[in-house]
Amino acid sequence: MIRYRAPRLLHPGHPLHGQPVDLAVEDGQIVSMGAASSGSENAGDHVLSECWISPGWWDGQVDFRDPGTERAEGLTQGLTAAAQGGFTRVAPVASTRPCRDQPSEILALLHRTADSICGVLPLAALSAGCKGGQLTEAYALKQAGARAFSDDAPIERPELLRRALEYHQPTGLSVFSAALDPHFQPDGVMHEGAMSTALGLPGNSGESELLRIGRELDILSYSGGRLHFPVVTTAAGLDAILAAKRKGLQVTCGTTVHHLCWTDSNLDGFNSDMKLSPPLRSAEDRDALRTAVLNGDLDLVVSDHRPRTPEEHDVDFMVVKPGIAGIHAVGPALLGALSDHGASADEALNALYGVLVAGPRKVFAASGAEVGLAEGHPAEFTVFSATETGLPKSASRAPNTLYTAETSPMLGKVLGVVTPRGSHWN
Repeated sequence: MIRYRAPRLLHPGHPLHGQPVDLAVEDGQIVSMGAASSGSENAGDHVLSECWISPGWWDGQVDFRDPGTERAEGLTQGLTAAAQGGFTRVAPVASTRPCRDQPSEILALLHRTADSICGVLPLAALSAGCKGGQLTEAYALKQAGARAFSDDAPIERPELLRRALEYHQPTGLSVFSAALDPHFQPDGVMHEGAMSTALGLPGNSGESELLRIGRELDILSYSGGRLHFPVVTTAAGLDAILAAKRKGLQVTCGTTVHHLCWTDSNLDGFNSDMKLSPPLRSAEDRDALRTAVLNGDLDLVVSDHRPRTPEEHDVDFMVVKPGIAGIHAVGPALLGALSDHGASADEALNALYGVLVAGPRKVFAASGAEVGLAEGHPAEFTVFSATETGLPKSASRAPNTLYTAETSPMLGKVLGVVTPRGSHWN
């Protein structure tokens, strides 16, 4: 039996929230949990009196390029980087090669990760081959272990989305739709604004996001079901989703930690490291997203971990593949961005819980045993400091691991994770 002594519990709604606790873990289960005692320490105890402990953080969107382009990252390397970042589960996108459109692909992913410290939340392809034509077999994929359905792309055919929302509704799982109309400004490579004009680059406006969000919400209102927008980047898009929530529609949304840290002005000088899709937006949009995280209006924040090969990264801005491999830095970057926005330490910690713990469990239809820390539940938790700072050297082998204390607002440090499959300590 291993004991974890005196970390403060980050678990809003729990009777011990904010208080030091002691946990004992044996065979991957929490065998006891209560207020911290002053009893003698045993050899092997983890004394964590300066730390916080919370239910394990979940990342709702990652791409380890496996199978298909394992050289960019690979599943094993990616899961190690995820554990470094404090994540106990991650959701790998289904747009691999081959894509995860068959139950056998979901089962293979679960089999490959069965012994990994960081587990997976399998995303199944919404359509066969992620081509936007024929729907995949929802019930068979759920039976295999799928937790949601996504082509990792905008859904082009309104009929496909309508049928998906209707067909998937009885499963209780969400349909993901990328909040971007790729045909409105197809040549855009960054946010349309003063910086794109100054650099002479074709822009992608917030209207491309709002157009697609409006269409999807209209379809959701007609068909019912559960709809999720993985990455929302604009204040206008967020407002439309919040209005739909107030009407009672079952819609959730997230954003990336990148969109909370930076703006389109950071692309000055053709900074290809910050080329993203959807792109970094204006300061006003970033601030609206930060406020939404603090208010609980955003359901989750994702790393959107997108590793690139050197050949994809070390090229001209116009052809560089968009994406950042920053899964190791999400927690400190999130706390830093919220602090930079004026949040108090308690406000930032409660917001972190909302978007890395509670929100993902809502989106991925967590079972009762997955929701929180309690005796008899699986031992799945994240240990971190809110005052000590520092990042581990990322285990990712991608060249686009951008986050450092110099490039990003940072606060806090991830110390480790514990799951039923073992533990990882930075």
